[in-house]
Amino acid sequence: MGIKLHVFRALFKKDFKNCFMNRNVSLMLALPILFVLLYKFLLNGGADESFSAYYTLLMCSVLTLSVIPLNILAMLISEEKEKHTLRSLMMANVSGAEFISSKAAVCLILMMSEGIIIYLLCGLAMNLMALYLGVIFIVSLAIIIFGAVVGISAKDQMAAGTLGTPLMMLFLIPPVFSTMNNFFEKVSVLVPTTSLYTIYGAVYNDQPLISKDNIIAFGVCLAWIIIGIAAFMRIYKKKGLDD
Repeated sequence: MGIKLHVFRALFKKDFKNCFMNRNVSLMLALPILFVLLYKFLLNGGADESFSAYYTLLMCSVLTLSVIPLNILAMLISEEKEKHTLRSLMMANVSGAEFISSKAAVCLILMMSEGIIIYLLCGLAMNLMALYLGVIFIVSLAIIIFGAVVGISAKDQMAAGTLGTPLMMLFLIPPVFSTMNNFFEKVSVLVPTTSLYTIYGAVYNDQPLISKDNIIAFGVCLAWIIIGIAAFMRIYKKKGLDD
């Protein structure tokens, strides 16, 4: 599964353009930004601590992390199957690595762009933005592999949405409810999206970046990356891209 740069570049341009032509993808990209605007303007964010800029940033970022790397990548892959363009690409000697990596790169760029927009809308300290984006990138890597797993497992976009929903809930619910329930607090430690709460939250509250909790958070992300790669390789060898 080698990658030829000119093929990757052509696929990347095609995938980037096509993702904005998919209404489901466009809706998923708009949803977190709409939530930020809702909290910031309609709910008078900052007047109530529960709708502070910090809380809004974390909640909307976790929503974005749970949607873009997972569901959008799965939809981009399954859309090619649904439209029967995947088989044409395979016949044109496009490798599986080129096919998956171009779509994963598009999703990573969308994720980072969305993160920048959300951070600027929330209006938090600019000196912490690099840390925030760094954590977003690491967590995205831990999740995006599962988007590829869902994509190659699903036959069409509807199946991708069905298969991806339980994982999306797993990444979304524990960190959001971790401060409200002891069960979710314990479970959330094992979820990569909680790493954003842990690492960014520590530095935001003037705690050291290198700490036991932050090292555990990085370790959880690394563990999910390893598990994701193992799951992807197993399913890829079993089913390939187009079964």
